[in-house]
Amino acid sequence: MLKNTQNRGKIAIIGILLALCIAFPAFSQTHSIGEVKDALDTFAGNLVKTLPFNATMGLNWADAYVGKFPHFGVGASFGFTTMDDSSFNSLLNKFETSLPSALSGFGGFPIPGYTLEGRLGGFVLPFDIGFKFGIMPIKAGNIDRLDYFIIGGDVRYAVLEGNAVLPKVSVGMGYNYLSGGIGQTVGQDINYGYDPDDPSSFITVKAPSISIDWDASTLDFKAQISKSFIIVTPYLGIGASTGWSRTGFGVRTEVIDSNNDLEAAKEILREYGIHDLDQNGFSSTVRSNGWGFRLFGGISFNIAILRLDVTGMYNFRNEYGFTFGARIQI
Repeated sequence: MLKNTQNRGKIAIIGILLALCIAFPAFSQTHSIGEVKDALDTFAGNLVKTLPFNATMGLNWADAYVGKFPHFGVGASFGFTTMDDSSFNSLLNKFETSLPSALSGFGGFPIPGYTLEGRLGGFVLPFDIGFKFGIMPIKAGNIDRLDYFIIGGDVRYAVLEGNAVLPKVSVGMGYNYLSGGIGQTVGQDINYGYDPDDPSSFITVKAPSISIDWDASTLDFKAQISKSFIIVTPYLGIGASTGWSRTGFGVRTEVIDSNNDLEAAKEILREYGIHDLDQNGFSSTVRSNGWGFRLFGGISFNIAILRLDVTGMYNFRNEYGFTFGARIQI
């Protein structure tokens, strides 16, 4: 929201929405724009770095390889990944509130997600192809906008096809794209103090519309091993992702300067990294790219052609995730 920097669906962001909706109405007194800037930058920076991990949810099927055509499967999965909640708590503190108790016991802030997904066995060579998709826009009540979209796919090659003795082992690569956003209108004016030498100087945003938007693209590489034992299939895998993520924060409203000199305010605010302030609001974007590594694994319960997957995920940023999946597979 407040600085361009080097660091920077309904289900996937419902936790953030709940916390922010609780936070906004309490923000009534004048706050230092520098403190708010720091809190937002830290939160956005953490969010932008955890998005690639969230984008890898889905297509973590127990079977390391489903077999050649006509073998296939279709189903859905849902769950969450976590991010460090200290930056979120710090941000909410600037709004004089805290995370709801229902969201504070996860060992990190949970970012949920879901996918519809399928796999199709390959031809001739021992490989399979996977595809996932999820979308959920909504506009209702006090929520101006709430979006979630994910799409991705992968190809896995069976190094070992497995038999009564040997496990299945595969290596694969894929692509994921994740985007989302929330928009919320605040029902009261918000004041931001901006001049440390003059406490009476502040800008007022009139009942603003505040929004957060994000997206992430990742290339994902993984290796997996699985072995079926009658009605259960335990599995374990390791993944590496390189991604490009963006998080933006915007305030759209009428902006009024307490000194009736918005141009002077803009000069001071540039020192905080706010370069686009005008009478209609201000915004900022944080971007990040780099590599991430994770472990994933769990167990599948096999009932005829029904598969029920329970998967745990852990990345080396000390974040974790959990998904549950159900599908028909032959």
